[in-house]
Amino acid sequence: MIETACHTGSAMPGLVQHVTTSLDVGGAQAMLVKLLEANAAKRRCARPAVLSLMRPGTFAQRLRQTGCPTYTLGMARGIPGPVATLRLLRITAMLQPDILQGWMYHGNLAASVASLAAGRKVPVFWNVRHSLADPMVEKRSSRALFALSARLSRSVQGIIYNSRTAAREHAAIGFDPSRAIHIPNGFDLSSYHPHPVARARLEMLFGLPAGGILVGMVARNHPMKDHAMLVRAIARARSAGHDLRLLLVGPGMDRPDAGLARAIAECLPEGTVTLAGERTDVADWLPGLDLLALSSAWGEAFPNILGEAMACGVPCIATDVGDSAWVVGESGLIVPPRDTEAMAAALEQLAGLDNDARRSLGAAGRARAVANFDINDIAVQYRRLYASAVQRATRDTAPASASTLARDAGMSQL
Repeated sequence: MIETACHTGSAMPGLVQHVTTSLDVGGAQAMLVKLLEANAAKRRCARPAVLSLMRPGTFAQRLRQTGCPTYTLGMARGIPGPVATLRLLRITAMLQPDILQGWMYHGNLAASVASLAAGRKVPVFWNVRHSLADPMVEKRSSRALFALSARLSRSVQGIIYNSRTAAREHAAIGFDPSRAIHIPNGFDLSSYHPHPVARARLEMLFGLPAGGILVGMVARNHPMKDHAMLVRAIARARSAGHDLRLLLVGPGMDRPDAGLARAIAECLPEGTVTLAGERTDVADWLPGLDLLALSSAWGEAFPNILGEAMACGVPCIATDVGDSAWVVGESGLIVPPRDTEAMAAALEQLAGLDNDARRSLGAAGRARAVANFDINDIAVQYRRLYASAVQRATRDTAPASASTLARDAGMSQL
């Protein structure tokens, strides 16, 4: 277990300004909030402030509950225009941060721009939380953003990746590999844990009948998640004699697109699939699932839902996208993306286990989460990294390399 006390030396940054694209529901946003919540109870930690490019979303209230000042540029989407850029610079000049931490591509670029208003050389870190196995599946505007980010990546102190795979993929398109630092996602293990009555709670909340093997997928409604592939795989496993039922939860899932709605209507009997939109009570019912499946075709780096399900003792099946295989380890099954047959076979394999065997697999996932993904341990890694950067900045005229910072913080660089 990594120490959980804050760094108390004089080099600890006074204020860390986080610049995020949004505070809507999403993996990066969730990690930012969890990180600040984990630090909130610690004494003598750096003070945080969060600036969202877009209007405050679902997570803004949780940030306010920690006492973290929250600002917004009030943007709709896209790169900040002149008015938003001026506001970004004014807020940064007012805050005078010791560290600037970007989150997601637009937030990363904004953090670099914000450094112009800091009045001194402030270490800038980016946080990349997306994988790029095939950049051509991304929108043209996204590819242009990647190219601009790659050109500017040499100017930042470090690039934090939550996925080793994503770090390699970004290096392949021009991101400076010497800036790469790996810090995985973390989870509140006191909130996400096995619970004996979670199944009854889940059935009540979603109006589900008792019985069957309940497979859940928690993800927003987006083509990259490839929900239709999972629907087809569930249908094939059911045709092999397994009584599988499917629960799809996430932003937009209560309004499925035409393709997904058609797949559900054609493949699954009425009453075997339940759709629900965005929810903030996932920890309360997630342990009630029999299996967690993630069918993403691309884009995942370190899917939060895998770590959350593992912490809850729920066996996982995931596609081999980003670091999913490393995250799950031997506590679940990994299948190729877009491979319906392989997903169906994995569902049949785990559905064929008895309850004790599935619980044993879930317990292995819980143990892996405790050993590797405790949010308190992950928060310590961020604090050590920031302290190292500030200490180097006050002592040296030239910025320290990412490898030096990682070494100083007792971390391993990619």
